[in-house]
Amino acid sequence: MPIIRDIIYGAAARGADVGSLCDKAGISIAALNDSEKQLDFVSAYQVWEYAVKMTGDKLLGLHLGESTNPTILGLIGHLMQSSPTLKDAFENVSKYGVVATDMFRYRISMQSNRYVLQFEPATLWLKQSPDSARHAVEQAMAGTLNVFYLLSGNRTYPAQTNFSFKRPAPLEEYERVFNSSLCYNTESNQLIFEKNQLEKNVLSYDKSLYKVFNAMLKEKRASRKELDKFSERLKKIILTEFNGQVPPIEVLASHMQLTARSLQRKLELEKTTFRAVSTTIKKELAKQFLNNPEVKVGYVASVLGYSEASAFRRAFKSWTNTSPRKIKK
Repeated sequence: MPIIRDIIYGAAARGADVGSLCDKAGISIAALNDSEKQLDFVSAYQVWEYAVKMTGDKLLGLHLGESTNPTILGLIGHLMQSSPTLKDAFENVSKYGVVATDMFRYRISMQSNRYVLQFEPATLWLKQSPDSARHAVEQAMAGTLNVFYLLSGNRTYPAQTNFSFKRPAPLEEYERVFNSSLCYNTESNQLIFEKNQLEKNVLSYDKSLYKVFNAMLKEKRASRKELDKFSERLKKIILTEFNGQVPPIEVLASHMQLTARSLQRKLELEKTTFRAVSTTIKKELAKQFLNNPEVKVGYVASVLGYSEASAFRRAFKSWTNTSPRKIKK
């Protein structure tokens, strides 16, 4: 919840009403301070949609990122503050980011003697609400620069900044925030740094605290996997890594490093089947898409893997005993 809390409070500082924003997103104000609570997929991206609408700031994500501090990632932020270098700090975000959110992935790699930091929202998020996904990416990327400044005491700018989105207007704000070469319509969202830039020391590095926070996050990540029902893990993988389209069971099992039979047995232990899980996902996604008046039935059918809208309509009626058109009304 720290990420959502920062979005809501940041929007409030720009004119949005906290109570109204929480109501529209379907959460309580008290829940904002619950570090263990996470919003469901739809509520999470709707927070962005409502925040942008209430503030009227078309670059809200970029502007919120400028004041981001490590606490936005909760316990991960404490680990970052105890890390030896900026590189180590971001590696920890990449390693433990799943503890903070299911909707976003952070990665770091070395290419041509440069560090490449990657920021990717779930593919389904990009399909269902691309504008809110863009805001989240810009907050994360601009926020990374501000966090690096807070950690090292020095401004650290990338040699190049890549966005998978179309070139925005006005461009001047992006030039001011990132102070680097900007590229758009790229394959992924990246901050690319010269090696020495991320080898700067973190001022608050503490070896003892680093060990403590690292151990806590390892345990937290492990316990979270154990608490998640296998069927729920299956849903998350389909939503975030298969664009919401249910793959053949053999493909999904291989992705999870299982055999199809092992996958089926795990579901049987929870008294469900692969078919039942698949149907639930398709039903939930269909309703979410159809609640958006701008989304056409044909598009929903395509996203869910149906070759024809008529096949989707028949399936939807079998799930809900009503038609997609009535849901859209």
